[in-house]
Amino acid sequence: MLFLHISDIHFKRKEVGQPDDPNLALRNDMIQDVKATRQKIGRAADGILISGDIAYHGAEEEYDFAYAWLETALCPAAGCNIQDIFVVPGNHDVERSKGLDPAHALARDGLRNVDVKKVDAEVSKWLRYKGSAAVIFGPLESYNRFAAKFICALKPYTAEDESKDAEAGEDAEPPAALPFAKRNVFLSDGSCLRLWGFSTVIVSDENDAKDRMLIDPAAAQIEVEDGVTHLVTCHHPFNWLRNGRPFADRINKVAKIQLFGHEHTQRMDEDKRYLRVRAGALQPARDEPDWKPGYNWIEIDVETVEDKRNLVVNTWVRMHETSKFLAVPDPDGKEIWENRYGLPAWKPSVSSETQPKEEAPAQAAVTTMVWKSPPPTTRSVTVKFFKLKEHEQRWVIAKLALDRTGDRDLKDYEQVINAVRRSKVEGRLEELNDLLDKKLAGEATQK
Repeated sequence: MLFLHISDIHFKRKEVGQPDDPNLALRNDMIQDVKATRQKIGRAADGILISGDIAYHGAEEEYDFAYAWLETALCPAAGCNIQDIFVVPGNHDVERSKGLDPAHALARDGLRNVDVKKVDAEVSKWLRYKGSAAVIFGPLESYNRFAAKFICALKPYTAEDESKDAEAGEDAEPPAALPFAKRNVFLSDGSCLRLWGFSTVIVSDENDAKDRMLIDPAAAQIEVEDGVTHLVTCHHPFNWLRNGRPFADRINKVAKIQLFGHEHTQRMDEDKRYLRVRAGALQPARDEPDWKPGYNWIEIDVETVEDKRNLVVNTWVRMHETSKFLAVPDPDGKEIWENRYGLPAWKPSVSSETQPKEEAPAQAAVTTMVWKSPPPTTRSVTVKFFKLKEHEQRWVIAKLALDRTGDRDLKDYEQVINAVRRSKVEGRLEELNDLLDKKLAGEATQK
């Protein structure tokens, strides 16, 4: 798997789309470098990992510009699809104006000042109940609308939800979102690379500082599984987290690859058990000392030598100098930072849930080649769904009877994600995809 890793883009609503945007040329330099480095590597990216601070003020128009730039500029340059983006929020993705409510101030002050031994219990309590959770997630509403397009929106698991799930038993549907993002992709030997995205902005304001940010305690509950390699990404490094010690201890044990943003310096920590990458900022403030924009390419795969499996991680660190991006070499002067980590023995199992389904073999009798578009996925269908206006989305959901009574309590983007998931479970994803294609082409009329 080959990923583009970026962070801290900081799209400002007063700059983006303006002729005097101070970062217009910088982004152009980055796009040209992505194309050139992709050609040098010899393959297209499989996805883009963004470790926070997409926006600057957490404003809707900033996310609109970000999505357009990702879709029309960065994804084509990297060679991947827009649905292959994986994102987590940063402190600039918090809409501060929504945090002026006294309830938000109470949450921030209370959680930051509680005894450190009790902070995990308090965070869990705030995330579990509907009223308090709404306070925590309210300032991320614009971010969530952006992230939902990649199925990376964040939502609390509340006590009310738990009681409903208990009543539904095994028939309970998967939630539209959780307080973290998760995605499975697959490496060359068929094993799973599991992407985890955690929020470090449970509380955030002008008083953000080291040892004052918080993370959901459940983030420290990642399990070791056969055939699964974990990649964890979040915005703030461990030293910014007040309750980060259990999280750091667990992540260092189970996650071979750790990606961070926030600190605008690029840094590679090459431990014998893991690789920790700090992305640097793609668009740091120009008045910062030692202003050096940067980004990374990260290639992750498995090599097997004499039945021994190794995770191979190659990283190309890119940094802007004057008018172009250049390679940042490793301590030995090599352009590619090479790291290898031993993996447990593992062989694919037909019954393994982590394995991708094999395609049917080509038939020898076929003499003509017929080109077919790739089958729809939940992510590709979700991207199409969000291109419709809200009333059009509701029409599609009702047309295919993908709504449920409880959906009226969900936000509109959560209803979209639930509809896509239901179509997948019911074996109707292609039907939904076809209707969306017709709607986007103006061929499906609302009656």
